Amino acid sequence: MTPERGNQRGEVTSSSHETDSGPKYRAYAAAGVPVYVLIHRKEDKAYAFSDPVSHEGDARYKTTSEVKLGDPLPLPSPYPALDTSALLRG
Repeated sequence: MTPERGNQRGEVTSSSHETDSGPKYRAYAAAGVPVYVLIHRKEDKAYAFSDPVSHEGDARYKTTSEVKLGDPLPLPSPYPALDTSALLRG
């Protein structure tokens, strides 16, 4: 599912964490996606990667924010912090 609002996009996947934190992470950074948010349910953590850089085939994000699920996840301006409390398991 890919909701779109203006030039903001979101993607919800059911793929493995290895895919989301490896190939997808590098592909989004290489494409210049400004913010990549990853929820790691097994660790009950949320990550926000920002400031993509790509140099000679090496793509990554310079900035990483990490919080425990339930805490607000800071995002770079102009985005507000992401409320992760809705992602807690009941």
